[in-house]
Amino acid sequence: MAIRCCSSVPGDPEVFLPAELSLRVLRVMAYSLGLDPEVFLSTHRLIGTDENGTTLRSLYYPPVNSEKAKEGQLRCGEHSDYGSITLLFQSSEGLQVRRRSGEFIYAPCIPGTVLVNIAELVQRWTSDQFVSVLHRVLLPPVGESCTRQSLAFFVQPDDEALITCCDGSNKYPPVTAGAYLIERFNDSYGQS
Repeated sequence: MAIRCCSSVPGDPEVFLPAELSLRVLRVMAYSLGLDPEVFLSTHRLIGTDENGTTLRSLYYPPVNSEKAKEGQLRCGEHSDYGSITLLFQSSEGLQVRRRSGEFIYAPCIPGTVLVNIAELVQRWTSDQFVSVLHRVLLPPVGESCTRQSLAFFVQPDDEALITCCDGSNKYPPVTAGAYLIERFNDSYGQS
């Protein structure tokens, strides 16, 4: 999968693979915090190997008769992502994110764009300067039974990367990315 972006040369689109795009996003995030980009980039060097949990998932939601659905039923329940960031490529509306007030709002589905979710490890890493938000996917509106297709590129730091607060605080204890991912999977799926 590649993403076409407009380059500075007319008629010459650049093509990014999701891993390349995620590294560009991480670089910009580091700059925005006044940090050396290597803070994030050096811990994502093994994407695409067995030593990094980055995953591309195809998320297909089949047609649903929302008139027959249970009240309050969702296509995907409230959750946050575990790693660094998630690049989400979506084909239709339905994704909602929770504001700090607790209210859920729709994340717009803009053709040709990629939605970036901040994940839990970046929240820890930045001592809450970047915040991982809960999100969910709703059923289609009453009277519609459309499908929903999205691709999620869940970007994880390398398994052995030690995640510590980049501001030098002890707000969150140090943890390796691989151990954190396993802990979160165990919490989510009830395994020990």
